[in-house]
Amino acid sequence: MLINFTVENFRSFRKQVSLRMEATNIKELPDCVLQEGNIRLLPAAVIYGANSGGKSNLLRAMSVMRFLVMTSSKMNPEESLHYDPFMLNLISRDQPTKFEILFIRDNIIYRYGFSYNAHQIEEEYLYMTPPEKKSEVMLFLRAEDEYRISEKYFEEGLHLDKKTLSNRLFLTVAAQFNGEVSQRVMKCFAELNSINGIEAAGYESFTMEMISKHKEGYEQAIQFFHDTQLGFNNLAIRQKALTKEMLESLSHVPEGIKKDLMEEVQKGNVMEALTTHNIKDEDGKVIDEEEFQESTMESEGTKKIIEMSGPIFDTLIHGEVLLIDELDAKLHPILTRHIVHLFMDPKTNKHKAQLIFNTHDTNLLNKKNFRRDQIWFVEKDKTDSTDLYSLVEFIDEQGKKVRNDSSYEKDYINGRYGAIPFIGGLNYGKE
Repeated sequence: MLINFTVENFRSFRKQVSLRMEATNIKELPDCVLQEGNIRLLPAAVIYGANSGGKSNLLRAMSVMRFLVMTSSKMNPEESLHYDPFMLNLISRDQPTKFEILFIRDNIIYRYGFSYNAHQIEEEYLYMTPPEKKSEVMLFLRAEDEYRISEKYFEEGLHLDKKTLSNRLFLTVAAQFNGEVSQRVMKCFAELNSINGIEAAGYESFTMEMISKHKEGYEQAIQFFHDTQLGFNNLAIRQKALTKEMLESLSHVPEGIKKDLMEEVQKGNVMEALTTHNIKDEDGKVIDEEEFQESTMESEGTKKIIEMSGPIFDTLIHGEVLLIDELDAKLHPILTRHIVHLFMDPKTNKHKAQLIFNTHDTNLLNKKNFRRDQIWFVEKDKTDSTDLYSLVEFIDEQGKKVRNDSSYEKDYINGRYGAIPFIGGLNYGKE
């Protein structure tokens, strides 16, 4: 489970900022708080802010850290790292990007981080806090090609520093050699899932396989479709036959991608979703059923719900972490709220999954949906660097914190918390 994520010098984030998932001592929505050992964690966090404020960059930073960890062992010696520093400052553009993540697994808290530029890992470290200890212990510490490795806590890493290229993470090298601790940490990154809410179609195949093979999550997804009243009775998956039209549509596709698509077709891996709808008479009585192709006959919002359902319920079942960029895109506010409540309700979130997403949907901004420590804002300062702060820590010009009986949505629209567009001097929302 995620406790904290920190980023520095990545895209719009020049200064260090942290997204904290540890619950504060406020009393709101106590039933939604997840207890893991001695730590109280939040099942969801929502991020608000103006367009280009940095909402997506925060989720992208987490995804990039995951990408670097999961692919580091495959890096060639001369291959460049995914380096994207803050470019609007002459100093920061040449400084390293820094990531750090704090999580708990099997009642052990791990703190892992690294800094890097385009060509090498400049710093890397791993600490842990076992349940029997009050303070963390070092497993390894790396400063370029200098290493300190704990013989007691990270024996699996001994002598592997010589096998670690400058552009590879030491953690992933240890995992390659079947290190128990390193593989445990790697698994936490593998359980960090990411969805672009605007372009959710990339996850359609995952969802279709889940539904067609009745894998874990299938029943929950079908029930979810019924509960949200999407308009169809059932969802079926079938193999899609290769047609002349499909071949013609591939004419503009690069040869490499076209080859891969053709291989999938030949394997019978190309599938399509069919929704079943009622046919009714003039009195509204059901007299028959009709199958529709989901891709051509359903609304964009319905298609998105179907496509996202696989990752959502897979995350809930396995107690993982899900990042969604622009959750509210193409969705009715009620549907967005329903998805959020899947994670907030302990009855549907039995395995302590976590959801982190950004949105412009202010309908969610009330105490019935979120605690104050779950609501986050991004706003750019005078240097165009993004700042990140939560509602629970916000202090107004009078030095007062936000009360739990405040109208969060109204106050946000009125600009009390910042993080809203400033257009031509107009102050929207002011009465």
